[in-house]
Amino acid sequence: MLNIKEFFSVLNKFAPIELSYKCIENGSYDNSGILVNCHQEVKKALFCLDLTEKAIETAKKNKCDTVATHHPAIYSPIKSLDENGENKAVLLAIKNNLNVISMHLNLDVAKLGIDYNLALALGGSKQEILDGMGDELGYGRVFSVNSTLYEIEQSAKKTLNSNKILRYGSKGQMVNKIASFCGAGGGYIEELLVKNKIDAELIVSADLPHHVIVKIIESGKSVLVIPHYVSEIYGLNNYYHLINKEICDKIDTQIFIDKRFM
Repeated sequence: MLNIKEFFSVLNKFAPIELSYKCIENGSYDNSGILVNCHQEVKKALFCLDLTEKAIETAKKNKCDTVATHHPAIYSPIKSLDENGENKAVLLAIKNNLNVISMHLNLDVAKLGIDYNLALALGGSKQEILDGMGDELGYGRVFSVNSTLYEIEQSAKKTLNSNKILRYGSKGQMVNKIASFCGAGGGYIEELLVKNKIDAELIVSADLPHHVIVKIIESGKSVLVIPHYVSEIYGLNNYYHLINKEICDKIDTQIFIDKRFM
């Protein structure tokens, strides 16, 4: 058993909360940390990407007392809690006496975080960080490969366990460099394109607006659009295993992978 602060300290080992604060200082918005504190003892924790009703049901079924999410369970200021409102999951967590901790931007940019793991899944064993924060930290990764676009697409579908990946580009196109961005990288990618700062034939990210896809294609590059959930659950799963190794003799842990979004 751990108390909630001790558990949070372990989570911070691989995704320091200070990285979230640094992202906020640089103009991003985040709300990471201990967001719902119902009790001090942590005996069994569930890891999941989002605080959803299904995640809470899974936590209850498996007698978990704490939920660790990637996306902030509370993102915007809460004006009301209603069992039929947008913050229903937060209310359900409180009703079921569940602690909730969220590790968002700090886990995105961490050394072994979500962004790193997406690039790793795409074949990026050696990565250059586009928006570096020092010591192998940051967002946006560029790395070398030597494959056709079709081979990269098929490998991504297999490694990320999803057939929902969309390809924009010729199957036989040879790709020597990939630029990848976990989650919704659209605005950031658009900014880099305007500044001509992406030296890669292929751009991979999630939630790309049509006008950004058009800009990428018009610039002579190809695109793989990965569902947001798929682009991040791979890295969260690897993070979960790192944490589990640290605390397996103290508390039980498990991960919930929501197949609805795969």
